[in-house]
Amino acid sequence: MKKRKRFYNNKKRNQKWTEEEKGRKIDFADKYIEGGETSDKYDYKRPKSSKATTKQKAKRQKRLKHLVIAVICLAIIGVGYTAMDVHMLRKESVNNPKSISSSNDSAMRDIEMRFSSLKTDSIGLDSSVMLSSIIDDVSQKGFNAITFDAKRSDGTIGYASNLASVDTYNALSSPSSKPKASVKELLANDLLPIARIACYKDNVAPGYLSQAAIKNEKGKLYKDEDKNTYLDPNSELAYSYIKDIVAELSSMGVSVFILCDTNLPEEISERYSDGFAALANKLYSDIGTNIKLLEEIDVSINGKDESTGEVSAAVIEKEIAAFEKADKNKTYYISTQIDKKLIMEQLEKNNIISYTLAN
Repeated sequence: MKKRKRFYNNKKRNQKWTEEEKGRKIDFADKYIEGGETSDKYDYKRPKSSKATTKQKAKRQKRLKHLVIAVICLAIIGVGYTAMDVHMLRKESVNNPKSISSSNDSAMRDIEMRFSSLKTDSIGLDSSVMLSSIIDDVSQKGFNAITFDAKRSDGTIGYASNLASVDTYNALSSPSSKPKASVKELLANDLLPIARIACYKDNVAPGYLSQAAIKNEKGKLYKDEDKNTYLDPNSELAYSYIKDIVAELSSMGVSVFILCDTNLPEEISERYSDGFAALANKLYSDIGTNIKLLEEIDVSINGKDESTGEVSAAVIEKEIAAFEKADKNKTYYISTQIDKKLIMEQLEKNNIISYTLAN
């Protein structure tokens, strides 16, 4: 049988292949080359090269650096806005007493009030046409507050009160018909509502509540030379009457009160615990310090030169210089017939920061 010839033979076995190698580089295979620069970031089993790790650390540090810078910038901006806000609030609280926050109770009691107020009739606080007219007039003249009589020296009450005692004493007279709504409207127009309260001088309540009134040696109502009667500062009933008026107005949005007639006539004063300080301390204790109580200093300005009879700025300035000095718990109640603008200019020139002008 003839032997079949093989397709392959061994003649050129172990000889070098002479044909030149051909082919192309496979990019995605570079990561498998030992010592290669490219690492397989998707193959968690393969160790990462030190160079690749260094790059990742550099990227992380760069991102962290950017994050820290951003946080610092935000902190600086936040501190800046906070500081500016505090500065503006402090400045506003000095120049605009309405802006004082009642949440800071101790500050409200101890703050030095700054206001220029015009006295107005209580009946004008109707939250309607009369109030709008008052607001326009006050704003045009440059005032930032309105003072109204809540309790007058004759004992009448000047606002629509819901107190049973006021109703019992039949004390209402020409009252503000809508005090709460009017107070709200005043505040909305950047005007501070101030309630003026005549405390012990009263020609109404003593006639109904003799046990709360001052009496003479014969047991009858004491009357001064002008026939005025007075509530007894030592009487809890008399104090409760005053306190209830302040508390009711406070609930309506009034935060500043001018107290007048806190001192009894000299001939009887020594026998009673009268005076502003004693009354104010009790009111703060019972109602709270989210209100401001001011003692009234009664003054007047004539302003006329004796030789000419003409109003003179120099005379006005001289009269103002003679005013009793007022601390943070006092305010001036100025009676005058002179042009309000002229008076305001001289008061400002003489650093009078808290006052009410009355006709």
